[in-house]
Amino acid sequence: MGKTALVVGATGLIGRELVEQLLEEERYDAVWMVVRRSTRWQHPKLHEVVGFEGMDEALPHVDDVYCALGTTIAVAGSQDAFKHVDLDLPLETARIAKQHGATRYAVVSAQGASLRSPFFYNRVKGELENGLKVFGFDHLIIARPSLLLGDRKEFRLGEKAAEIVSRPLQPLLLDKLPDAAPIQALHVARALIMAAEEGQGTEVLTSGMMQRMSR
Repeated sequence: MGKTALVVGATGLIGRELVEQLLEEERYDAVWMVVRRSTRWQHPKLHEVVGFEGMDEALPHVDDVYCALGTTIAVAGSQDAFKHVDLDLPLETARIAKQHGATRYAVVSAQGASLRSPFFYNRVKGELENGLKVFGFDHLIIARPSLLLGDRKEFRLGEKAAEIVSRPLQPLLLDKLPDAAPIQALHVARALIMAAEEGQGTEVLTSGMMQRMSR
């Protein structure tokens, strides 16, 4: 029998790529996703849980977790609301998934994530990384992408402006400063799935590493 993957944040920029790519992976017989509202996504391998409240009861045995949950303070409305999405829900997912047998957890963090960061966003991401280590997964994969490129459902002015400025510089950045170059969401998803094929312990994927893995 193949494995079962769980995706949270499945309707976001990286999450959509994760689901699409996981459905094509032969090593997975089933892909479960937790969403806030029902989608029209149809695939024989795909299963949907609406609402985190029903996740514990609905999930079967899970092997690998892919967490792409993320928002911004502007979208969330407050720092507390931001922390609920970017910290509380990923940790709650880890707790429930571990109870359902998960041994591998792959998460999208951020470049510069650190408890000592002067930036609130990066401190929360650092808190998330540290919190996930407590669960003792056999394999914890932490992706730290730079500026993400892709088709977002929501418009983010700051990120769009940064994308416009950085796009012409991308070839130079990839050659000289690969960790600073913008990265396509599909490449982040691909790198996480590739890293989840095997491995042990805590593995950190920098943006440059993920760029190279996608070539």
